[in-house]
Amino acid sequence: MPSLPNLLSLSRIAALLPLAILLATGESWWAAALFVAAAATDFLDGYLARQQGRVTAFGATIDPIADKVLVNGTALLLAGLGGLGVWGTLAAALILVREFVVSGLREAAGGGALPVTRIAKYKSAAQMAALTLLIASPGLPPATHGAGVVLLWVAALLTLWTGAGYVRKALGAGA
Repeated sequence: MPSLPNLLSLSRIAALLPLAILLATGESWWAAALFVAAAATDFLDGYLARQQGRVTAFGATIDPIADKVLVNGTALLLAGLGGLGVWGTLAAALILVREFVVSGLREAAGGGALPVTRIAKYKSAAQMAALTLLIASPGLPPATHGAGVVLLWVAALLTLWTGAGYVRKALGAGA
């Protein structure tokens, strides 16, 4: 039986299909609630794993994958449904490209040579906050969508900053 922290990570992946259905059917409040619940597991799973002494290779592998599925999958869903607009879609595309580059670098480095930084944690929080605003924005004042796009750009800039740091580390390690 998988540990609770690993189940929480897996739940982020499992949340994408119902999230897609909720977004496609215009249930923005339920979609936002599901996204917030799934995003909260990102902060909870690692904490529980460390507290319970249940940090595993599987957990260390599935956690960042689950984050990418939730964040990038949600951004793609919103873009496909027209919920990001041009500027939001551009920010989401930058985030997605960075994720592919960093994932490739991590794979080339054997997984552990590129540790997560504090700024990367802020980046994740900004992404999740931005996506929450963008998911919920159809039921809120129009300025909410604009705030979500601005926050998505903050996340994109942090994403590019941390991605550049990972590239520098990878190039330095390989030199």
